[in-house]
Amino acid sequence: MKLSLKRVVCAVFGITMICGLILFPVNAIKAQAAGYTQGDGVKLSEDTRKTLEKGTTKYNGVDYSGAPYYYNPLYYYLNYSDLRDAFGPNPELLIKHYVEFGIKEKRVADKQIVLGAYPQSSSYEYVVPSYQKTSKKQDGMVVISGNLHSNGGMTRAQEVAARDIAYQIAQHVYDHVKPKHDAYKDGDQIKMIVYATGIVRAYCDLGVELTQDQVKSSNSKMYRTAYGVFIGQEYTCAGTTRALGLVLDYLDAVMDDDPPLKWVHVNANKWDDQWCQIVCDNHEAYADPINSWAGYGKHPNQGGAKKDIKNYYNYANESDVITIKKPKVD
Repeated sequence: MKLSLKRVVCAVFGITMICGLILFPVNAIKAQAAGYTQGDGVKLSEDTRKTLEKGTTKYNGVDYSGAPYYYNPLYYYLNYSDLRDAFGPNPELLIKHYVEFGIKEKRVADKQIVLGAYPQSSSYEYVVPSYQKTSKKQDGMVVISGNLHSNGGMTRAQEVAARDIAYQIAQHVYDHVKPKHDAYKDGDQIKMIVYATGIVRAYCDLGVELTQDQVKSSNSKMYRTAYGVFIGQEYTCAGTTRALGLVLDYLDAVMDDDPPLKWVHVNANKWDDQWCQIVCDNHEAYADPINSWAGYGKHPNQGGAKKDIKNYYNYANESDVITIKKPKVD
């Protein structure tokens, strides 16, 4: 029995390529995965990503890391959700599948591809550890998908004003953390995120959080935008999430060659708590400025431990918080 997978358009670090239709033998996958349990081949004490980076590239005495295959177990794992679901981070099962099925299916294992992407989009997937930097210290991976983010309905003039402040915050945070050493150091990004979260919270303290009734009766949509947080002095969790998200976008840009810093708007457009789920230091993290919560792992509303919350005062003085407001824009 074969299952036909959808044609995917893939982008490789900005170079778009079209992948062919892949025919996937489900029964063969199930047979190989029989007896597999999450964590086989991976010690809970070590980083799953690093385990895959050093995973075997040999099968039946043949090394597939060289020409013409250039097989990389980490890339093979990241590129295909069906393999992640079937095998987890098991290097032995991944190389076995690649040799027996992946090569003839023309699966990509020599570079990281972007799933479900199309030109000019920001669709991508990052597969990162969830708990290895938390108090749980356990294994587990999460797929964080990136999408284009709504600005909440800002006018062009409002967006220009909000982006100006977000950029200044990002540069301020970067300059505060980065100069302590020349090269990227693991843990830099979470410091920047926590600090940025505290600054956005400080802007909130200057304004008013609208209730659900006030939102329903409001003629303005400013409360759900970054402009409302930075300048308009009225906000909801939707606005604070978008405000922090703008700062994170600029932080990702100014960090340039460092590991990616990407975020997802959790519960966007819902009557529920909203926050940023983040790819940070190649691990899962979160930031919730309305509650002043940020840290590695999952948000407390998703089962994360509150003791893992980091306070921005560890990384900044109160006097560092930027509170200068620009004039309102109609």
